[in-house]
Amino acid sequence: MKLAWLLAAPAVVGALWIASTELRGSDAASSSMPAFESIAEAIRHGEVEDAYAFVSAGTDPNATVPFSDAELTASYRVMISPLMLAVASNKENTAMMLLSFGARMDLPQNELASCLATRLGYGDLAAMILRDGRPAREVRCPEPPPDAAAPLLAYVK
Repeated sequence: MKLAWLLAAPAVVGALWIASTELRGSDAASSSMPAFESIAEAIRHGEVEDAYAFVSAGTDPNATVPFSDAELTASYRVMISPLMLAVASNKENTAMMLLSFGARMDLPQNELASCLATRLGYGDLAAMILRDGRPAREVRCPEPPPDAAAPLLAYVK
């Protein structure tokens, strides 16, 4: 089943991309410009196709990006990986796409993704990350301080 998912994921993402460009109209379909200014904005406020546009244009799914949000970071500016942002935003399809296109669980910026998903109550997302992300080792999840303004802050490095 794991192999079937790995083979099917790119096709599903591609089909979603085609469908979204058709829905947006012929101007968007002929333009290679993403609908958002950054992959962080695409992940937080868009759909999987919006984040895929950045990855397919060459954005490294493991590179950290600057991000700030009143809810997720208590307005602090942090450097976060696209995978961690997808988890914090509860975007399971985006997380799957990022894993399919090279997000690596053995990197420090991604290794706590399942911890964050569990902490935020996204059990299915945490299970998917552990199953499909194939972490290189078991990670000990940090316990955020009880008075943390935004739980995400305990999981970004």
